[in-house]
Amino acid sequence: MTRPRARKAIYKMGEKKVRIVFCSLFQDAGEATRALELARGLRRQCPPGLSPEIIFLSHGGRFDEAFAEAGFSVTPAKPALPGVGFRQDLKTSALEFVGDAGLAAELLRGEYEAMLEIRPDFVIHGFWPVAGMAAKLTGTPEICYLPVPFEPKAFSTWLLQDLPDFVGPLTLLPKTVRMKIMAAIPKSLKLKIPLLRQKNLIRAFELAGGKENRPENLFDMLKSDFTIINDFSVFYEGKPLPENFAVTGPLYPKGTRDAEIDPEIQRRLKPDSGKLKIFCTLGSSGGKDFLLEAIRALKRMENCTSVVLCPPSVCPFQEAKNVAGGSPDLYLTDAFVPALKVNKMADVVLSHGGQGTLQTAVASGTPVVGFAVQPEQQINLEHIVSFGAAVRLPSRRWKADAICGALKTVGTDPHYRSKMQILQKLLTEIDGETEAAKAIWNFCSSQR
Repeated sequence: MTRPRARKAIYKMGEKKVRIVFCSLFQDAGEATRALELARGLRRQCPPGLSPEIIFLSHGGRFDEAFAEAGFSVTPAKPALPGVGFRQDLKTSALEFVGDAGLAAELLRGEYEAMLEIRPDFVIHGFWPVAGMAAKLTGTPEICYLPVPFEPKAFSTWLLQDLPDFVGPLTLLPKTVRMKIMAAIPKSLKLKIPLLRQKNLIRAFELAGGKENRPENLFDMLKSDFTIINDFSVFYEGKPLPENFAVTGPLYPKGTRDAEIDPEIQRRLKPDSGKLKIFCTLGSSGGKDFLLEAIRALKRMENCTSVVLCPPSVCPFQEAKNVAGGSPDLYLTDAFVPALKVNKMADVVLSHGGQGTLQTAVASGTPVVGFAVQPEQQINLEHIVSFGAAVRLPSRRWKADAICGALKTVGTDPHYRSKMQILQKLLTEIDGETEAAKAIWNFCSSQR
C-alpha cells in the first residue's frame, strides 16, 4: 500500500457542508448505538449555516439498517464481515483485539482506502483502533468517543483500582487485598500488560506503509485530536484528564415509547407477583459460558422470576433452553426487547458491565449484579459499585452459588435501589447526547 502525503483537513465555518465519517466496531451493540445517538445529536446541534454530511463506514452487520433508517449514508468497507458477533467476526483471542494478523491488515487497508475515497473532514470512532490508525495514515483529524478515559496516566494511576480479571487466581482474593496488590504494582509495569500491546494491529499498520508514528500500544492507536467520555462526571471529580478530553455525560439508546413488550415478559415481571424479578442481559461480549452459568443460577433461585436475553451470537438458543430445563419461573428469549422498559420492570439487572447496559439500568433506577470480561467493563461496574448501587463478581467467581448470593443481597437490601435512584436523578439532569454534540462542534470550530 502506497501512503499518500498526509492531508490535514481544514474545517472552515464559512463552508456549507462538513463531511463526517463514523467508523467503529459496529458489530458491538454498545459501540453502534452510541455512534447512532451521537450522530443524531450532531445533526440536531449543527451550527447555523452548516450542513453535516454524516457517513457510516461499515464492514456490515445488523446495525447498518438502523443507520440508514435514521437518515444517514452507509458506505461499505472491505472486507465484509459475517455479522455474527464481534468475537466471531474479528476472531478475537485473550490478548488480541483482532485474532488473525491477515484479517487485521485487511480491515486497516479497507478503511484506509475508503477514507481516501470519501475524504472526510473528520473521522469519529469509538474503541476501534483500526479506524484510529486509518485516520492517522490518511492525515484526517480524529474524534474519539470512549466509555472511560483510556489514556496512559489515568490507566496507570487511578482508573483501574482493582486487579483486572485476566490476572487469574489472584482475583479470588478478598477485594481489599486485591486493591492493595494493584496499588503496589509500578505504573510502568501496568502499561506493559500484554493486552495493551496488540501485535496484530501494529503489524497491520506496518504493512499499510506506516513508517512514521508507528503505534506502540492501544493508547497510541486510540489517541485522537479530541476525545469525549460518555460517562457521569461525578465519577471523575478531582481526577486529572488531558486537556483534549471532555466528560460529556451518559450516551445510551432511549428506545421508543411505543415499543411493545412481549406478553410473556409482562407476565413474568408483573409488579404484583410477590417474587424477586430479574432481568438478565449479558450483551454480545458476555460469552456462552457466563450466560449458561447465569441461567443455572436463576434456575436455582427460590421465589424468583427471571427473563433472560439469549443473543444468537453468544449461545445457540436451544442449548440455553436445555440448561434452563423448562423451569416455569425462567423465560428465555432471543428476540429484541425494549431494554429501558424491561429494566424498569425488574428488581435487579444481571449484566456484563457494558456501558450502554449499565446506563440503561441507571435510567430505570434498577440496581445491578454483574461481572466483566474486559477492563473497560470492570471500570464501568466499579463506578456503580463505588456508588453503592451494584455488586461486581470477578469473572472467576461467576458461579451459580455466588450469583444467587449476590442477587439475594441486592434484591432484598433497599440500600442498593436507593443509591441507584440517586444516580438516576443525576441522569435526568444530564443530556449526554446534546453535550457530546456541542463539545464536538466546538472542537470543529477551533480547527479553522
